[in-house]
This record gives sequence, structure tokens and C-alpha cells, in this order.
Amino acid sequence: MNVCYILKSFPRLSQTFVLDELLEQERQGINLRVVALKGAPAELSLGRYAELRAPVHYLPDLWAVHGSSVRGLLEASVEEQAAMLGPVLRAWGIEHIHAHFATWAAGFATQAAKHAGIPASFTAHARDIFHQEVQPATLAARVSQAQFVITVSDYNKRYLENLLASHGQRGRVIRLYNGVDIQQLTPGGSARQPDLVVGVGRLVKKKGFTYLIEALRILHERGRAVRCAIIGDGEERTALAEQVARSGLAQHVRFLGSRSRSDVIHLLQLATVFALPCVVDADGDRDGLPTVLLESMALGTPVISTRVVGIPEMIDDGRSGLLVPERDPVALAEALVSVLDSAPLQQQLRTAALERVQRDFNLALNAGALGAHFRGEDRLAA
Repeated sequence: MNVCYILKSFPRLSQTFVLDELLEQERQGINLRVVALKGAPAELSLGRYAELRAPVHYLPDLWAVHGSSVRGLLEASVEEQAAMLGPVLRAWGIEHIHAHFATWAAGFATQAAKHAGIPASFTAHARDIFHQEVQPATLAARVSQAQFVITVSDYNKRYLENLLASHGQRGRVIRLYNGVDIQQLTPGGSARQPDLVVGVGRLVKKKGFTYLIEALRILHERGRAVRCAIIGDGEERTALAEQVARSGLAQHVRFLGSRSRSDVIHLLQLATVFALPCVVDADGDRDGLPTVLLESMALGTPVISTRVVGIPEMIDDGRSGLLVPERDPVALAEALVSVLDSAPLQQQLRTAALERVQRDFNLALNAGALGAHFRGEDRLAA
């Protein structure tokens, strides 16, 4: 089958789950093309991105073929942009269009599919659903225009179905969890480093790193030294670094910036605990189903997070990980110590987490299910 993915930006370091999905679709025999509005620094095209066989086309280049300027592309409506791409998709033999995120990409994909005379779908995640800038009527219309919409948690599915109903719209919303490659993510052979806590994510408010730092300060004040490494970059880095300095933690907390996937995996394999205390930000932004939590679980690293959106669907509190209330550094500090100080609890969480990932978050199985939706096999079976 020939499928075209529509993405606003590709490649993008914070969206490795998109690359994982593309690579697995190719492994399962789907012929792909990628159309993106914009690219990224050249170095991001290295590493695993080089494994992708699919041609990657950038919309400004396709637009220029038709004798129009990039400025004209930016000034054009989504309808005008999509009308240009429709004949191109037919010439490529594309049979289905899929987009990630319910914003520009989803709007462009559904319009382009209309001009090409083929079906379209998209995956809705979190910010593209919940941020205060999202217009509910527009989102409901996009969901209703798609052949189907994939979303990454039952929490999201309920939200979108209620949104459709409140706007008198109908649509098909399917919950399909993100998956991770369990063949490549295995617990390392090296010994875990005692008292090493790792956090990974963009340094933005919804990741809750300020509460992790406060939890570490509380432990430090109690005389419990804990080391922490935080991988990622973002707009909150300066504020977080200042918080670390004020808290007297400069010798205990390291900001490692953006790192390669292999570096992230290696550090997670060394950590005793992975912590990601996600919160719902004031603007409505939140995490849907953080892939790095799944990766940590697959790597055998005990995880601690919060009861936000779809996270309780991946972490069974007390069994496959620990969940604490959001914005509660005291509870987070206590959870950290309970895992760090108990080898039996570490082993219990590790075993249950591995079982859960293999059962519900297996990339090969979940990408296969998505491919079946592309082909309409799920409807035929019904």
C-alpha cells in the first residue's frame, strides 16, 4: 500500500515516536512518502533517520515546482496549498494520507485527500487537543472530516467523542497506544548506579521538572543525597538552572542538554529511577502518553510519574511504576526514596513494567494495527 504522511516539521528530535512508526510501517511492507512543511538542522537527518527509505518532500519545494514563491505558499490558505498537492499525490499513486497532530497537518491532510480523491486520517496527541489556543469547533470539524482519527489514550478518546457530540458532529475515534521497539530497548548489562535519578524531556513547564528539583531539595535537606541527570533543552532551562543553584543542588543536578537516542538509552540503563512528574500547564498544555516513560519501562528502569491524561493507562500505580499527585514535591520525594531504598520494589516494578510494555505497547503490533486501519481491514473484519 502507498501511504503519504503529512507532518509540519520533519525530522524533529522531540518526536522520535513518529520516526519509530515510519520505520516500522516500512518494515511491515507499506510504501511511504513524507511531505513536511519545514525541515530541521541537517544533523537530525543522521543516525536512525538515515534508515528511512521513504522520500521526504518539503512543501516549499513542491510549491516552487508550480512556479510560486515560498512567500506565496505562506500566504496561501490551507485549501490552496492542498489543491496544489492533490494532483501530485495522484501521480505518486498514494492510496491513503495520514498526519500527526490535529493542527495544521491534520487540516492540510484532510483537504489534500479531498483534492486527491483518497481517504485521510490523523493521530491526535495532547497539545493539539488541549491547548487553550485550540478552537474546539475547528477540531471537531477536522475529526469529522477524517476517515478515522487515532488517539493515544482512552482519556483522549473520551474527550474527542464528547467534543464531537457537543458540536453535533460524528466521527470515528480509535484509541491506539504509542508503541516502542522492544527488540532495540532491552535492560542493559551494566550495574545500576545507586541514587541516580534521570529525567528526560523538553524543558517546558508541562514536564514538571521544577517539582522534581524541589523534591530533590527536600531530600537534600533531610540529609539524603540523590544525584540527578536531566536530558533535554527548552525555554525553562535558565529558570530551572537558577532553581538548582538556589536550592544548593549544583553538585547534585546536571543538565545534559539534548542528546542522541543512544546516549539517552545508555543513561536510562544506568539509572535506578526515571522521574517525569508531568503537570497540566496553565494554558491547558499537557502530555498525552510520554514515549520516554514507555522506553524507560522497556529498559527495566523503575518509573515515577503523575496521574495526568493517559499516564495512568500505562502505569499501574504500585505495580508497574509509581504515580504521585501532580505539583506535589513532597509525595514525589517520598516516592523517590521508596524506590531508591528498596531493591525488592525495584525488581517488582521492573518485572511488571516489562510485561506491560510487551503486552500493550509493542511497536510492531501497534503499527500493524495502524496499517490495518489504513487498508480498511478492520472494517472488513467487522
